[in-house]
Amino acid sequence: MESQAKKIESNVDDAIEKNYKAMLISKGLDKQSIHFKANNGVLTLKGKVKTSQQRQAAEQVAANVPNVAQVVNEIEVNR
Repeated sequence: MESQAKKIESNVDDAIEKNYKAMLISKGLDKQSIHFKANNGVLTLKGKVKTSQQRQAAEQVAANVPNVAQVVNEIEVNR
């Protein structure tokens, strides 16, 4: 039973990552160096962007992805 729950969680995490990638592309943020990993509904953002607006946009997009419980934004702004 537990392994089935883990499988469902990993499927949800995969879906979160796919959805986030699609949303980044739609917002034109896919050209930035943004890396992300979903784990049990927590979406962690890493990488570098050029402006604080892009950093904020990446976080806002992440917060709107279905099944995301929490966003951890570790993106750095490189001016």
